Amino acid sequence: MCLWCFHAKRKVAFSASLLESGHGHTGPYGTDITLVYKYVFTNIGNGYNPATGIFTAPVRGVYQFSFHTHGAGGRTSGVNLYKNGHFVAGTHAYQGKDSVSSSNGVSLLLEVGDVVCLKLEASKWIYDSILHHSTFSGEILFSV
Repeated sequence: MCLWCFHAKRKVAFSASLLESGHGHTGPYGTDITLVYKYVFTNIGNGYNPATGIFTAPVRGVYQFSFHTHGAGGRTSGVNLYKNGHFVAGTHAYQGKDSVSSSNGVSLLLEVGDVVCLKLEASKWIYDSILHHSTFSGEILFSV
């Protein structure tokens, strides 16, 4: 089988929630931090690393990423998606009390070895619980 044919059929998809168990806030911190989504629903192709929170493209292609953030208790939530260390898209939400959610998504052309992660903005919070409010997901749409 040709190498191109192998990559053309490669399947890559992951989905993870921020907390492995329990509930609580993450943040705030003095600087932006990479969020590590520890509860992995699926990780086909092993592109997502639950120890670092970083997705590494195993094949060149167009990938779809989505991320959902939840804030509770009158705190500001802000999470940004980065590709190879460069800002791509973000979420921002504030609710005076109770809770609020925000989400975003983007399609990106990735080369083999490109990395994608989510970072919590400095001085912001994110909340998760056993209901898996805060998630990070990605999948290859097609290889190129």
